[in-house]
This record gives sequence, structure tokens and C-alpha cells, in this order.
Amino acid sequence: MNRKRLIPLATLVLLTTIFISGCKKMVHQNIQAASNSSVAISAYNDVFEQLNAAVDSSLDQKTVSTWNLAGTVCADVSLSSLGIAFPKTLTIDYGSECIDAEGISRTGKIVAVFSGNFRDENTTINLSFEEFSVGQYSLAGTDSITNNGVDASGNPLFSEVLRNAVISWGNQNIRWNANLIRTWIDGYTTDFATDTFAGLNDDVYELTGSASGNDSNTHPFTLETTSSLVLQTSCEYIAEGILVISPANFNDGTVDYGMGECDKQATIEVDGEVFNFTQ
Repeated sequence: MNRKRLIPLATLVLLTTIFISGCKKMVHQNIQAASNSSVAISAYNDVFEQLNAAVDSSLDQKTVSTWNLAGTVCADVSLSSLGIAFPKTLTIDYGSECIDAEGISRTGKIVAVFSGNFRDENTTINLSFEEFSVGQYSLAGTDSITNNGVDASGNPLFSEVLRNAVISWGNQNIRWNANLIRTWIDGYTTDFATDTFAGLNDDVYELTGSASGNDSNTHPFTLETTSSLVLQTSCEYIAEGILVISPANFNDGTVDYGMGECDKQATIEVDGEVFNFTQ
């Protein structure tokens, strides 16, 4: 006679606990990588915005070698040499602390080497950082930006390659490498000179591409955008878009940043279940 083997209740409870614990760990790993990726994307978007604020005209037309960063009185911009010759080195120096009109604190320096004018096609800009921080995050590594001209709609395109990037705060850090395409979809024709602060805060970008790195728990992950991420100068968070996050040895998660609202809320879907997290 065949008898069904019954699993003891204690064993069943243990197996259920292990399963739930494993699910929670998997979701936590996805959320960790997704949240850290949001920080990295926003931090290096801020660098691009600061660079744009610093270059208030064609560099080969500058008649002074130092000026204030547009919209501030506490950050100084210096240019290595005047005239038409390139490359030129531009340095944004925030000193021991510079707080902008939105209350964001920055310290240290961004150093950018230009092969041509910022808004000229094929210009490359190689950036490095000297004890630079924005808010609580310190940035290191290299950031290479190339002006790729315009797309079919006339929107400026920039490719961006981040290598050995490190975003650190307290005793934690994110390690990051990325290959990104930035499409400047709004605000390109205005700046501080034309519209003061409104000219700085009306820029909108779409970001696509891929990245890899280690999250703040040192766990490796990769990501790929599937719907353009929307970043606005007037918002410190990713306002819209979708990406797939893939922590090593865990299932993929689909991250959704919403439909344009400026808030820190986002969702991640793992194995059909949706979880909320903050950027």
C-alpha cells in the first residue's frame, strides 16, 4: 500500500520561513541596487548641470579667465587660457562650502578639459574631481562627455562614459561604470544670461543606456534603461522612465519612476510583485 508521506508541521513552518526570508532578501537586493543607481544617476546629472551653468558662452570667445558660477556668489570658475586654442581646462571651485539658491551644498572642485566649445559637435569634455561633493555625496572617478550634434528633432545629443566612479557617504559607497546617451529636450536655448534663474532651471534631459557596478553592500549589479529616464534641472530626483536592474545571482527587477512628478517615490516589480522604494 502506498502511503503519502506527511511533512511535519515544524518542518513545513521552517521551509515556509526560509522561502519568505529568501524572497525578502531577493527583493531587498533589488531595491538596494535600484536606490543606489538612482543616487548615482542624479549625482552625475548634477555635474552636467553645473558644467552647463559654468560655460556661459563659447570658451574661445572669453575675454576674462575667472568669473562666478552662474546663479551663485560663492563658486568661482577659472579658465586655463584665453584665445582660440584648445584644449582648455575649466575649473569650478566651490571652496569649503558653497550653498546655491535651492539650498544645495557643494564643496571641492570639478575640473573639465575641453577639446572645443561646449555646444560644438564632436567636442569632448573630460572631467575629474578634487574632493568634490554635492549634498551628502562625495564623487570620484572620471566622466567623459562628447557632443554628438543633434537628433532628427533637433535636440542636442551627448554621450557620456563614466569609469571607476565612486559615490560615497558616511562609511558607504557605490561603485559605478556607465555608458549613457543624454538628449537635451528642453531649455537648451536659455541660460542665466538670457533668463537668469529661470534659464538655469528649465532644462530637461532624457537619459538612456546601461551601467554596472557594486551597490553599497558591495553586491554587483547591472542595469539597462527600457524607457528614457527624464531628469529636470528643477528636480533632484528622476521624474520619469523605466529601467531593469539585475543584481548578480538574483532575479531582475523593473524600476518605474512614474510619469513626471517631482518626488522621490519609485516602484520596483520583482516576479510579478510591486514594491515601493525611495530614490
